[in-house]
Amino acid sequence: MGERDNSLPDSNGVHGEVLIVLPREEWKRLRKLDVEMIIRENIEKVEETLMAEYEEFLLKKKAKLEKKLEELEKDLERLRRFYEKALQEKELMMRERDRLRKENKELIEKLKLKRSRG
Repeated sequence: MGERDNSLPDSNGVHGEVLIVLPREEWKRLRKLDVEMIIRENIEKVEETLMAEYEEFLLKKKAKLEKKLEELEKDLERLRRFYEKALQEKELMMRERDRLRKENKELIEKLKLKRSRG
């Protein structure tokens, strides 16, 4: 059987289906009882239990999502620091490139001057 996504209720407020498997003797005993009356008498308790379980499920899911968010925020902060450092290094490299260009230009001019005299 295929899995269903029962996390959201349908239009009747039902979250999914429940399949109950009973031993034959238990089924015979239950057939003699007024199952509908038993269900009506206990539906409130069942609803409370299901709501409590669903709330517990949602709280666990929330905790997992909060943990994931915290991890993502840490990763983002590391990326920001890396980016800032990369920008600083780029500025340093640009200054060094400009300094080397200037130095190279001066050396070329000195070499030309030396050749013209020599």
